[in-house]
Amino acid sequence: MLNENQELVNKLVQSCHILSMEGHNDITLGHVSARIPGSDYVLMKASGKGLWEVTADDVIVIDFDGKVIEGHQKCHIEYPIHTEILRLRDDINCVIHTHPFFGTIFSATGLTIKPVSNEGTIFLDIPLFTETTELIQTPDQGIAIARKLGNHCALLLQNHGIVVAGRSIEEATVLAIRLEKAAKAQFFLELLGSYQYTAPDECKRKIEQTYDQRQMQNYWDYYLRKLKVKKRG
Repeated sequence: MLNENQELVNKLVQSCHILSMEGHNDITLGHVSARIPGSDYVLMKASGKGLWEVTADDVIVIDFDGKVIEGHQKCHIEYPIHTEILRLRDDINCVIHTHPFFGTIFSATGLTIKPVSNEGTIFLDIPLFTETTELIQTPDQGIAIARKLGNHCALLLQNHGIVVAGRSIEEATVLAIRLEKAAKAQFFLELLGSYQYTAPDECKRKIEQTYDQRQMQNYWDYYLRKLKVKKRG
């Protein structure tokens, strides 16, 4: 299955590198997964490597029970985050879980993301998962996260990190980066103690203007160009 889905494997590797470049690397923690189209199997970054050092050889195939079907490396113990969201949401094809600095700090405040920036409009009132701050290791915990996510594109794991769900690797990657920026903006505004929200009707228009599928592809292409320059040194 890896050979037959090489393009998807390459995109998953690119996603890991882009996320690392944009502040999501946390030693060997954090993972990206992608549904293999037309199947009940999932591509996933293997355990033991940082996002920045992932290669195609570090991508494995798992089933929805976390069993490694193809590949020679171990599966992350938090695989239920990915498999249970993909099981519940057939519109979702990529799940990302990382520990970016501001997203993780913000998850400890008990506050919700507000439209104080352009990015904030996308993540308005995304859920906060509070059942545990520990690693998500069981299907029941994964199911609880998937249910809490609901129809949203992201949620915060209290004192832990973020989870983002997208229709494609490109979309999920861009959303994860923008969520961190939204959390950072609100973090500093909370310190100021007073700020204004974007009005609900303007939120809707902003999303339509800046985060449609065409723009998401544009942003992904930008990050690919930025990554290429970074790798050249």
